[in-house]
Amino acid sequence: AITLGADIAGTTARIFVHDSGPGIPPDVREQLFQRFGATASTSDRQSNTGLGLTFCKLAVEAHGGTISVESELGRGTRFEVRLPAAR
Repeated sequence: AITLGADIAGTTARIFVHDSGPGIPPDVREQLFQRFGATASTSDRQSNTGLGLTFCKLAVEAHGGTISVESELGRGTRFEVRLPAAR
């Protein structure tokens, strides 16, 4: 299952994506936002260049925000973007 959400608290807009998948191991999480930090594919049909989350991080930071990931093996992963909210 995938859950998407967004809210505004004070001067911060928050957008999140949470899944109930297998989770991401801690050693892999450290590489997620690095260029070419592609992880091993779980399927021959998938291709991973390791640039998607790097570009996300650069775009979010260019707008004065942050992006983070929390994950627990067997319980899923949550990505959260925080951006300054318009006044």
